[in-house]
Amino acid sequence: MGTRVACIIPARMASSRFPGKPLVEIRGLPMIEHVRRRAALCKGFEEVVVATCDRQIAQVVERSGGRVLMTSSRHPAATDRVAEAAGKLDCTHVVNVQGDEILVLPRDLESLVQAIGQRPELAAWNAVASLETPGELGDPSVVKCVVSVSGRILFCGRNFSHLKAAGNGAQPVRKILGILGYRQDFLQRYPGLARTPLETLESVDQSRILEHDVLLQGIAFPRGYAGINLPGEVKAVEHLLDQDPLQRAVLHQVLKG
Repeated sequence: MGTRVACIIPARMASSRFPGKPLVEIRGLPMIEHVRRRAALCKGFEEVVVATCDRQIAQVVERSGGRVLMTSSRHPAATDRVAEAAGKLDCTHVVNVQGDEILVLPRDLESLVQAIGQRPELAAWNAVASLETPGELGDPSVVKCVVSVSGRILFCGRNFSHLKAAGNGAQPVRKILGILGYRQDFLQRYPGLARTPLETLESVDQSRILEHDVLLQGIAFPRGYAGINLPGEVKAVEHLLDQDPLQRAVLHQVLKG
């Protein structure tokens, strides 16, 4: 049996830092639709679905012809929501694209699908990218990780500011992107794993994977485009949509529907 990779986009209205952000309009389109349509442009997915507990989000997606899976409102983390939705799909692997990854490029998603196909026996993958500024080391909105020489993710955290003066000492540090892959059988185990101290402390889903001794393989993306975590970040995203040639091209496809 070959791999069948589904894409699930978790989204909810009750974001602590930006309530209602999946429906914020950017260039006349709600953010959740930007993300769903970009994922749909990836040729490697058998299907693309949005997983949500909010009818407002579901209605917006369904009006645009997208598929929605309703999930519980009680999940402690986005990966738990993805696991519930994945249990309703016929697939061997799942790619989780967070609902605020509005600048994700279809070609990068295809590279993750290819990595899954090359080593389908692994349990989990996570897209990573190089830091762009020293300030990101201490920025808590940017989740970072330390990677091994083979790209395996060893540790995740939000504050790496102690490495600002380290020069080359910061080289093993990458930013974690909100784009993960899982083998379906591992994903169904994930909600049964006890929540772990670092996961709870910093609200980083990946820490539950690492603290339970599961290999999390990093997949390098050429660039880590910023998602939207706060209202003030909308303008930065709009600027990139205007100025970045790749982003302009994808935006044109997205707005065509």
